Amino acid sequence: MNIRFLGTGAAEGIPSFGCTCRQCKLARKEGGLNVRKRASLLVEVNSRRILLDTPPEISLLLNQAEVFNLTAIFLSHEHYDHIGGLIEFEFWNQVLPIFAGFDTLPHLRLTPRLESRALLSGFSTQSFLHFADLRIMPFKVSPHVPCYGFSFEANRKRVVHFTDSSSELSDLHRHIAKEADLVIFHTPTFETNRNHLSVQNVISLVKDSSLKRVIITHINHNNFSHTELEEKVAPWAITVAHDGLSLEV
Repeated sequence: MNIRFLGTGAAEGIPSFGCTCRQCKLARKEGGLNVRKRASLLVEVNSRRILLDTPPEISLLLNQAEVFNLTAIFLSHEHYDHIGGLIEFEFWNQVLPIFAGFDTLPHLRLTPRLESRALLSGFSTQSFLHFADLRIMPFKVSPHVPCYGFSFEANRKRVVHFTDSSSELSDLHRHIAKEADLVIFHTPTFETNRNHLSVQNVISLVKDSSLKRVIITHINHNNFSHTELEEKVAPWAITVAHDGLSLEV
């Protein structure tokens, strides 16, 4: 299973439009790994390609990654930074299956052209969807807005993706993450945030749990620079994702 981080920024991206904070200035000046487009993930198993979320710049991200075909799109929730680029697919060259929670589907806005090209399907929490050797299970991660994380299983490997999870994980969440080969967390800020997991929350989780491999993404401009963040999480062997990061699981 190949995992590609197309974008790794939070809702604002880095540099954030109109912002002159330290991190945004650094990103404009130095570029490189400090620049983060909004978060999207590509999961590839053999010839199957699943795109997780469609930020507003998704067409740019897919062009940069040279991705010209998709098996399906999965949408985690209704926030603009996760579905704002869906309309870009009205000119996609194939009929495209799009999956979202039944409670998210009513919030999608499609053009007539996209409606004629999209196969919309709803999913329920902790149900399984099969794409040949790849099995996907959505699960609820936040009580604030209907939002889903995803478990991806293929070839006896399992990747768990906590999309915009709230700051407290339940026993169910810990069970889903247990024994996974890779767990990905969205951590906009370093310090505790009441609406989202923070880097500090993830460090505490790694200390208390036997997680095999952890990556953090969905990072905003109130966090540290890429290098600073790597230094702070290095003692716990946490990987800081960057735009374009690709790895095999």
